[in-house]
Amino acid sequence: MANLEQLGLLDLLERLAEGIVAVVGPHCEVVVHDFSNLEHSAVIVIGNVSGRGPGAPVPDIDFISNGLNIESPDELNYRVKIGSRDLQSSTVWIRDNEDNPIGAICINLDFFELNQAYNILNRLTAPTRKAPQLTIEDTWAKDMDDLIKLSVTSYLRKENIQSIDDMNLDEKILLIEMVEKRGLFKLRGAASRLAELLNVSRASIYNYRTSVKERNNSSSQSSE
Repeated sequence: MANLEQLGLLDLLERLAEGIVAVVGPHCEVVVHDFSNLEHSAVIVIGNVSGRGPGAPVPDIDFISNGLNIESPDELNYRVKIGSRDLQSSTVWIRDNEDNPIGAICINLDFFELNQAYNILNRLTAPTRKAPQLTIEDTWAKDMDDLIKLSVTSYLRKENIQSIDDMNLDEKILLIEMVEKRGLFKLRGAASRLAELLNVSRASIYNYRTSVKERNNSSSQSSE
């Protein structure tokens, strides 16, 4: 996969990001991601809404692994929750000559101060507001370690498990299966970080991955 620098796009995208933030204001952030390096995909960050900087990883492996292809539409006007803050966001895919997504331009607006003004200027701002239909939870990782921890926390919350210490062997294998599906093992050091979080050895992580593969193979053979 060609990166954005090789395609000569970085200068244009950086000037575009600076232009958007200059017009919208300090409550706006534009992040440009390059999918050729998932660990450090954020190559341009203009503005400071999410706390990330250049070199941050993709927000979540789900960001690019759930069937992203030439037919995937841009994600416009959705909401991201970070604690008590609501951000309005849009993601526009950067495509190569064959229309395959190779990166993304993410525009994020923090409306906290604007919402305070909205209470005063309701009649003026109401026509410009459109309630988004999609809300997602905060999955913005600032580094690979954060990305791994967010994925593990998401799994624990989904399975209603109170802590990692409460996990049994089967639950750990299911966690590894989720990590495998999300593609996190594509990131260098993922196995070591997972081993630390689960308080097991790296060999155990590889054994869990083997168990996942054996289960999947067994399921596919029984369905034939």
